[in-house]
Amino acid sequence: MLLGLAACAAPPLFYWGQYEESLYKRHTDPSDQGQGEAFKMLELTIQEAEAKNSRVPPGVYADYGYLLFKQGKVDDAVVFFRKEAETYKESKYLMDSVISRIERKKAP
Repeated sequence: MLLGLAACAAPPLFYWGQYEESLYKRHTDPSDQGQGEAFKMLELTIQEAEAKNSRVPPGVYADYGYLLFKQGKVDDAVVFFRKEAETYKESKYLMDSVISRIERKKAP
């Protein structure tokens, strides 16, 4: 009976991977090494989710874009802000606002 119930369980809605660990690392280890490790964990989470055809959780693309932005990779950051807006329509207004501010600062 237990096996039957387990077979009926729905698959997880999102693939969280190491997202929580990356947040913890960023907040507990402010060194460049700690921030770099957190960045790699988040990058791996996105790659694994996409490879498994799972959904990247809400906010993960935006968080990754923010980390790219902090590294000075502005164009790459915008790509992930757009992915967040496309994937989660409820974040579109915020992401469009962030992108707009970035583009205004880039303009001569």
